Amino acid sequence: MVSDCTVAHFMAGITTQLEPVPHNHTVRREIFFMTSAERREIRYQRRKAKREEARRKRSMACGDFEEVFSFRHLYLSGKKCCKGVYWKSSTQRYIGNIIPNIALTARSLNEGNFYHRGFHEFTIMERGKKRYIRSVHITERAVQKCLCDYCIVPIYSSSFIYDNSASLKHRGMDFALRRMICHLQKHYRKHGLAGGILIFDFKSYFDEAPHDPLAAEAKRRLHDDRVRSLHDSFIADFGPVGLGLGSQISQTNALLLPSPIDHYFKEKLRIKGYARYMDDGYAIHEDIDFLRTEGMFGLEEMTRKLGLRLNWKKTRVIPLADFYRWLKTKFILTSSGKVILKMNPDSTKIIRRKLRTFHGKWERGEMTVADIRSSVESYHGHMKRGNSFKVRENTNQYFKSMFGFYPNKKGWERNVSNSQRWNTSGNGDNPCVGQNAEQRVLRPMSGGTGPRHCDRGVCVPH
Repeated sequence: MVSDCTVAHFMAGITTQLEPVPHNHTVRREIFFMTSAERREIRYQRRKAKREEARRKRSMACGDFEEVFSFRHLYLSGKKCCKGVYWKSSTQRYIGNIIPNIALTARSLNEGNFYHRGFHEFTIMERGKKRYIRSVHITERAVQKCLCDYCIVPIYSSSFIYDNSASLKHRGMDFALRRMICHLQKHYRKHGLAGGILIFDFKSYFDEAPHDPLAAEAKRRLHDDRVRSLHDSFIADFGPVGLGLGSQISQTNALLLPSPIDHYFKEKLRIKGYARYMDDGYAIHEDIDFLRTEGMFGLEEMTRKLGLRLNWKKTRVIPLADFYRWLKTKFILTSSGKVILKMNPDSTKIIRRKLRTFHGKWERGEMTVADIRSSVESYHGHMKRGNSFKVRENTNQYFKSMFGFYPNKKGWERNVSNSQRWNTSGNGDNPCVGQNAEQRVLRPMSGGTGPRHCDRGVCVPH
């Protein structure tokens, strides 16, 4: 006979086994009844945590002060800073004693007594626009280059979009123009000439760039206090606001400042045909009304949050069927899908003005043909970016009318005599082309039988 206690124990065991686990049941019910917005938020937080961890690892790998400003890095940065400016006396003094100079710089950085030498301020005219340049001493320039190349750029560039160009390796003006052509061609294959392009520009960008967002990004990304302090001191030297032209630290931070606008167009508006070159940008979309509403309003709001101003003379929405200018280049998308580039005509006016000046110096013996040709080749290299064959040929004809031969590399060697080529190479003892040296006697050419003399500025054989 079963006792009442045994039955009670048996029923208690059944009850215990049949009772659900409150914790697990609650978790299952919360997951089951979770909304799609809550799921997206959880996924976003998970991705955000991964990005923060990756950012921290990059900062730890590239942001150590002793590693960034090692003797090797300072030496390589100093050598790079001397390229193209060997003619300066300060550069010659620096490169002549580069090892002691680098050692002195490294010691001052490690001891924390590195000081800024100030700016060398001057004004230049670039394509008819006056630019105020504030360059730094080569010692400070080497430190800035070391900081940017081995710390700032590797850390900051991970957050840049692919179409953020200017002051980055392999992402110059040529890259920006090619991306513009690529975006127009992709748009044409999908939508034809429908839609428009939003072109924007910031007003007084370098002069009015705020420092607070840059300091906040440096605090968030740079874990080393000494690196961050040195970075902030370089920015503070330009004053309460603004970034000076002529230093690499300004160029790098100028790329970073409007980066939220890039992500807004790429991620929020889902516009694939977007790119930015420093303070000039564009966005291509098949709906022109969308650009005039969402695109323009969002751009204005983001610009205001960053403390910048739009240049409304250059900021506009243009139909793709019309022509539009970007980076001093005229773009035309034809009905067949071909993209035509017309370079700035002011470049041709400037080179012709220079040729008239060079011709006078050439006649007085102050310039050689080799120096003049290098300037003309630079012009041709710039104009070859667009469809400018006829313009370049006209410039060559203008050159020939003044100097008597074509300036192109093969043409000038083909149309100039051997004695002329010898004397314009810059390696001869008597560079007499263009000089009033009728009585100057030159050494004979190899295989020649007698001396040569100058007649009306052109070397001719006896």
